[in-house]
Amino acid sequence: MLPAKHGKVIITVTCDWDGLDYPLNESYNPAGSPHFRFDRGIQAIKYFNRKFADRIPVTHFICPVYFTRSHLLAEYYAGKTAQLVQESNCEIGLHIHCWISLMRVCGVALKDPVRDHSIPDWGAQENNRYGLCVPYRNDAGEEKIDYGHGVPLGVYRQEEIQQVVERCRVLLVENKIIQSSGDCVSFRCGGWMANDLVLAAVQMVEPLFQYEASAVDASFFANGGGTMHDWLAQLWGPKKQTEASYLANRLFLSAYPSGINVYDHANDVTAAQPRKIQRLLEIPDTAILADYVQADYMKEQIHRAMELATQQNSEVYLSLGFHLESGGDSRFGRILGHIERVIEALEYVEQHDAMKDSIEYLTIAEAGKRFLQA
Repeated sequence: MLPAKHGKVIITVTCDWDGLDYPLNESYNPAGSPHFRFDRGIQAIKYFNRKFADRIPVTHFICPVYFTRSHLLAEYYAGKTAQLVQESNCEIGLHIHCWISLMRVCGVALKDPVRDHSIPDWGAQENNRYGLCVPYRNDAGEEKIDYGHGVPLGVYRQEEIQQVVERCRVLLVENKIIQSSGDCVSFRCGGWMANDLVLAAVQMVEPLFQYEASAVDASFFANGGGTMHDWLAQLWGPKKQTEASYLANRLFLSAYPSGINVYDHANDVTAAQPRKIQRLLEIPDTAILADYVQADYMKEQIHRAMELATQQNSEVYLSLGFHLESGGDSRFGRILGHIERVIEALEYVEQHDAMKDSIEYLTIAEAGKRFLQA
């Protein structure tokens, strides 16, 4: 039983929209829908909202690539997305993966991992430089492949990143996902890869971003290793990286001198609390996304946050979430997909009155305002 006086745990639930609406074969997609993963993700979010009676808001970090492959696809995705947003208790943040179609619309010189093998790409294989990719038909009716999902945004110059960020918010406005750029003040970089150039760029646009949610503890990748784990361990760890690199982390280390518990203190939320990085408030992705961790990991993080809040009698911030296209993908769940892990963790909270009374759910922007006011 918790003491009568204790700090609250502030939980933010996030959903990353990566633009990974690739087709699935008939065994998982008997109707042959070309948008099976996207549509199922939308259904999963609606199920989540109903299950928790719209009491738990979701921050949707949307990559505008949904609107850059063709006009026909843009209309399809925009209509369903706008309807979901109108019906939901949510916030819209910006999420950027360096898809070729998106970078082309943003007007920057392409960093193409297929044509230039020196371009870093966490998803590229030895004989497949596409990495994760999406086939589509463009407005001229040509069959195309969109790729670049695994290219870090930080390989672009700061001025180019600013141009991309500004254009991406405009794409959200043009497709009626938000009313104005000022409605989108939270940012999460694709792959959590927000280096110095990215963190600087999102503070240079107008209106400027106020909240950033890319910082992450790489230790949850420790068992699997791989390129993503290695990059994140360097980017969000305690060691300063080369300033000219897509792993440059000087700005991050100015706020988090010891990094975020990479390797040494897995599952520890204490060093992953919100802190200012210049004019940005960093709100780390503490309990990660359900694509990479089980519900038990999220429950453990919630327990540790509760303990910390009790000990210091102040609020503790915790983030968890999922991806849109895997949220409802039946390959990853009993009925839906990875969203089931998030639901299991939050149902666990709901079943324990002492925990339920000590937890408050906010969007990233609401949590950021709350932290700054405190």
